[in-house]
Order: sequence, then structure tokens, then C-alpha cells
Amino acid sequence: MRLICGIGPDTLASHRTATGAHVELRHSKKCGASWARTWGTEIGDRLDVTAGGPTHEVRIGNKDDAAAFMYTEMTEVGPGSTVRACFRPATADAERECFEARVGGTTTTGPRGLDTAGGE
Repeated sequence: MRLICGIGPDTLASHRTATGAHVELRHSKKCGASWARTWGTEIGDRLDVTAGGPTHEVRIGNKDDAAAFMYTEMTEVGPGSTVRACFRPATADAERECFEARVGGTTTTGPRGLDTAGGE
């Protein structure tokens, strides 16, 4: 994690995917940034995060990635910002799973494959 933003962050939301992977939306009030992290993944899984700006993605590229916590890049947020994560499993027949949380608010979990922001 860059600088000290990863020290003592809040967990905005936590989700367990249909494939068994874990995904969390994290937030650092000190840095005004959020990101997503995942673990329990398979090679080829992808996770992206957005908060109204650019989307940041991490892909599980090898067995070492799959055995560790993997983090997206940070995205700038402020109070009331909505942070959205989408997990895309490597298996062809599995659906994308998205969920979101508001900085300083509550979690909103959508149905599997939810895509209200465009894209795939």
C-alpha cells in the first residue's frame, strides 16, 4: 500500500463470492482513498474498484497471487462517495458479482452480475 494509507483502514463492506473468494472494500479516512482487496482466489480471477472515477483492476496472475491478499490501486473518495467492487471469476460459466458501499454509510449488495454502471 502506498505511504501509510493501509495502516488501520476501515472495512466498508465484505462479501464472499459464489466461488468462495473473499472481497472487501477498504477505506482510509486519513488518505481520502478506497480500494478493494481479495483472497481465496483462483488464477485468472479479476477484481475491480471504482468510486465515480477511473476503474482500477487487479488480476490473479499466478499461484503466488492466489495464495495472498491482492489489492487494487487506490481511488480518491470523500464523505458520501459510493465505492463499487466487481469480482469476475476465471471460470467461464460463473457470473460477475458486484457490490457497493458508501463512505460513512451503509453497504448495498446487488444481485449476482449486477451492472448498473455500464460495461460488460
